[in-house]
Amino acid sequence: MLLKRGLRISLIALGLVAAGGFIDRLQAHIVPAERLHPIAESHRRLVFALNLNPIPWDMVGDDLATLFPGGVTKSARAALEAGIEAESSAQRRAAAQQLLDEATRSVTGLLAATLEEGKKHIEDYGKASAALETARQIWASFEPAVQATDPIAFRRLGQCWLLMSSSLGSPGILDLGAVAPDARTFREEAEEVIAYVRGSFSGITTQRSSRLAALPTLSETFDPQAQPPVQLPPGHDINKQLPRPRQVLNMAERGVDEGETALIALGDMAFDSSFIFGEPARSLAISCNTCHNKSMTNPGFFIPGLSVRPGGLDVSNAFFAPHANNGVFDPLDIPDLRGIRFTAPYGRNGRFGSLREFTRNVIVNEFNGPEPSPLLLDGLIAYMLEFDFLPNPLLEADGTLSADAPASAKRGEVIFNRPFEAMAGRSCASCHIPSDHFLDRRSHDLGSVAGSGDDSRDGALDTPTLLSSSTSGPYFHDGSQPTLESVVRWFDQHYGLALGAAEIVDLVTYLETVGGGVDAYEDTIYTLDAELEEFSFFLSTFELLDARGERDLIDTTLRTVALELRAHKWDVQDAQYLPLLEEMASLMDSAIQANLEGDTARVRERVAEYRERYQENAEVLR
Repeated sequence: MLLKRGLRISLIALGLVAAGGFIDRLQAHIVPAERLHPIAESHRRLVFALNLNPIPWDMVGDDLATLFPGGVTKSARAALEAGIEAESSAQRRAAAQQLLDEATRSVTGLLAATLEEGKKHIEDYGKASAALETARQIWASFEPAVQATDPIAFRRLGQCWLLMSSSLGSPGILDLGAVAPDARTFREEAEEVIAYVRGSFSGITTQRSSRLAALPTLSETFDPQAQPPVQLPPGHDINKQLPRPRQVLNMAERGVDEGETALIALGDMAFDSSFIFGEPARSLAISCNTCHNKSMTNPGFFIPGLSVRPGGLDVSNAFFAPHANNGVFDPLDIPDLRGIRFTAPYGRNGRFGSLREFTRNVIVNEFNGPEPSPLLLDGLIAYMLEFDFLPNPLLEADGTLSADAPASAKRGEVIFNRPFEAMAGRSCASCHIPSDHFLDRRSHDLGSVAGSGDDSRDGALDTPTLLSSSTSGPYFHDGSQPTLESVVRWFDQHYGLALGAAEIVDLVTYLETVGGGVDAYEDTIYTLDAELEEFSFFLSTFELLDARGERDLIDTTLRTVALELRAHKWDVQDAQYLPLLEEMASLMDSAIQANLEGDTARVRERVAEYRERYQENAEVLR
């Protein structure tokens, strides 16, 4: 059997190698959504959801309906109701454990039944191959966990799936070239898979942590020291938008080369680095730039269970930083960071007086990072203080519209400054003061936030700037207003402003004009040359860190360049340069190892070699 397996697997592997170029190319930094069978998708999402606090029970209920095609069992329904009504964390935890156990048992049963269907119809190529394909897709529910925690069984089961596929035979073409199925092999391999999934999954384990996970704990080869992989739920999107936002740095506008500003370059690197965060953000390659792409908001960012709509995230959750979880689902719209040096205080409710305090909180209490070094924070702050608003020739220095602004916008400006009796004589400009970057640096309760109690006063939110806002939707603290028009209509209805249809159009035009700017996005989707130039900036901080003996920050810098280079190398327009880009990444790997070993001379050599390769090939690496 082993000889037969080895021969067949070698033949199948030839086909995979032949297709390798195509498969490899899919690893570009814009990662397509993983396509899963509804069963696998719901099971993976359920595992994720049941580890949150609070648990999104509506989402759990929807996924349970998928995982029990014949109807949710009484015991699972009872566990769901118990979880919804739980008054303590222990009760909620017990309900979540039971639900995951029930769901996992259902999935193993569905997978086994599908393979049994394939065995039953092995003489019918169409039915047998369809059953095998469905079973293989359902197996994706468990595949990552088995690969990580039971690698011996994973390799054995991989052989089972390959042999089942090869034993199906072939119907041929026009009755020619038909190959009879190998029914015996198919049944033997199918039974081995069925025996494994039915016999190995206990449904629940809390291996070395408090997280629930469906693991093959009853397998003889299960490794109890192994950790299941960190995964975001199906349906997530953490890709950065393309075309890429145009970043306006004040220093660059003044003609300063970032490569000559070591502290700012350090901050640029840190802003793009997942290594300043802790787990699981680090393993997921999430950085500040993931949410604030080139200092702008990322409108597509979405994680089921943590986001209610794209462009937002519950930043005090049990997934990224359990120690800072507040037990409330309170997703916030991702803020635009352009012009951030002008927009204090920070946080949607203005709870942070300084940008430094706000930034430290993001690292430590939102993404579970270690306490950042003072130099790292110095760099981050120096870099973010260079973020500028988009240049807007339709605005004068005092915030009034220029003579070139549209007539509708000028009429809207009058409405914007009009005192409204329904707002106690205040105007829009009372809070969004045009001469002070369209903000007043205060917090106000507009009635858009549900307080913690009937008489609570916790609904006050920091006044946001209107500058560069046309490209930073959705709006409001929770992203509940998709457009500037919907914002105007909300105020009109909530405060009874009695605006006419024409006035709404004019006011929206005014806001769009104020919030606009020149060239909000780059005019190309090809970004490799720009990214490589930025990686060069990252490394320009090396001499500063080397002189100060900052080996930890050197490690972070080198790892960030290597990771980002491997993510972006697939954007190269001429594939013949892929080996060169990989060579450059390998130079960073070698420098990382040398830095760990304390071999500073070799680190300097590898950094110099990287710079030489880049300078020699900068014109062709596009």
